[in-house]
Amino acid sequence: ELLEVLSFDSVRRRMSVIVKSATGEIYLFCKGADSSIFPRVIEGKVDQVRCRVERNAVEGLRTLCVAYKRLIPEEYEAACNLLQAAKVALQDREKKLAEAYEHIEKDLILLGATAVEDRLQEKAADTIEALQKAGIKVWVLTGDKMETAAATCYACKLFRRSTQLLELTTKKIEEQSLHDVLFELSKTVLRCSGSLTRDTFSGLSTDMHDYGLIIDGAALSLIMKPREDGSSSSNYRELFLEICRNCSAVLCCRMAPLQKAQIVKLIKFSKEHPITLAVGDGANDVSMILEAHVGIGVIGKEGRQAARNSDYAIPKFKHLKKMLLVHGHFYYIRISELVQYFFYKNVCFIFPQFLYQFFCGFSQQTLYDTAYLTLYNISFTSLPILLYSLMEQHVSIEVLKRDPTLYRDIAKNALLRWRVFIYWTFLGVFDALVFFFGAYFMFENTTVTSNGQMFGNWTFGTLVFTVMVFTVTLKLALDTHYWTWINHFVIWGSLLFYVVFSLLWGGIIWPFLSYQRMYYVFIHMLSSGPAWLGITLLVTVSLLPDVLKKVLCRQLWPTATERTQARNKCLSVEQPTVFMLSQTSSGLSF
Repeated sequence: ELLEVLSFDSVRRRMSVIVKSATGEIYLFCKGADSSIFPRVIEGKVDQVRCRVERNAVEGLRTLCVAYKRLIPEEYEAACNLLQAAKVALQDREKKLAEAYEHIEKDLILLGATAVEDRLQEKAADTIEALQKAGIKVWVLTGDKMETAAATCYACKLFRRSTQLLELTTKKIEEQSLHDVLFELSKTVLRCSGSLTRDTFSGLSTDMHDYGLIIDGAALSLIMKPREDGSSSSNYRELFLEICRNCSAVLCCRMAPLQKAQIVKLIKFSKEHPITLAVGDGANDVSMILEAHVGIGVIGKEGRQAARNSDYAIPKFKHLKKMLLVHGHFYYIRISELVQYFFYKNVCFIFPQFLYQFFCGFSQQTLYDTAYLTLYNISFTSLPILLYSLMEQHVSIEVLKRDPTLYRDIAKNALLRWRVFIYWTFLGVFDALVFFFGAYFMFENTTVTSNGQMFGNWTFGTLVFTVMVFTVTLKLALDTHYWTWINHFVIWGSLLFYVVFSLLWGGIIWPFLSYQRMYYVFIHMLSSGPAWLGITLLVTVSLLPDVLKKVLCRQLWPTATERTQARNKCLSVEQPTVFMLSQTSSGLSF
């Protein structure tokens, strides 16, 4: 008969039940980690069980120890009163419950230990290896024993046979001081730092000697613990982070859930400010998932608490590879183009209007018609970038999955840096200058049509606007690598819609308009040969710098992605012709 349950918590690392047998005897059974059970045992085959537990841990098995003690009625009555008083406490209830559990769970008799195989999910090792190749630094935060966790890290290829393991554990700190251990490790990993090229917080070192750091929860507590004088131990934290930066992988074992969150927070607010992502499948991973920039929950046998508290949920760990290296890659390419293209096309839109004020006597006269002002961002240039941001694939999905190193081209916010932003701004200003002054110099000598009529103010604005719509749309077409019928329909359809709208807007007398300043303007402009020539030349000149930049960069300083694009294009062009040879009764035939 179950009498009481002393619930599990991550600080005690154990759980107990009080039961009553059929003969009326009362027992307390306790199970938990070996580090929390052995200190409370006074009897049993401790040495034999400890050896067995360590051997099972080295084999990668998850171990638990089980102990018990018999309670006489007076002890049980005292335990019940203690638990009841703690449960009904209005203040410090958690603390009083912990003290009650600590008082009851002592003087145990060791029963034995259990060991179960916690098998890796399929393709877990391939996923971690791909993430490391992509330049993502992978840390493992677990509550397992160090031996079990290390065996798991070897199995999932986080550690390799050539990896030199560095230990920052309680056992090491007992032999030396924390200060000495940290400085010794820093000397080891930084010894050849002058001749090495390492990716800060992103992936494997380029040296043949890869370092792997193992730290346990007790050592982390000492690093995070404030000093006696009240100041924080920030120098220890910085030293610890410096060691971690120069290790290819880090294993944190014997971690409580709050310690997992502490690790994530420590990295998140370091001087590099890296983007952190936490992946977990159990309730003990929730605090870590909530602390990270992005949290991913794996829906598994440990419940759905992690998935419910995460930003994204996946059924298998192997799906993380496609989620990050494919969809994450595509998303970043699309969003970076979306943000900067919107800025570029609005610089092209507004700057000619700004320049026009110097030539109209600052009379607040608009360069474009009100219909064009309204529909530029709504209709004429909106759908192409919308489709681009939804469908663009600069390389195929299979290539991204096959070559994880392509992810390094977008690492550290490569496409949204100041240098790229300034280039887009410069391109927008240059194009705006070409639109305005190109049209201005064409009109300088008062262009005359074949019937003797002269171009006016609205014709000038319409010419600038026409060149602008064609330029910004064709600029996006040059950036598009993944062409489908939808892209063709939207890009060329947007240009056709602008032409048709302009013909209808200026070619019909609309009864609901009190005045119609654009009447016959667009048709009048298109009836002039110089206007056609000017539109063609100005669009070509506007696009020329971007085309030259793309050609030169691809030829002289190509990225890994651009080399892959060129290689795939060559493979698609050079398709070999295959002749099928078959034998018939009359001879050979192709």
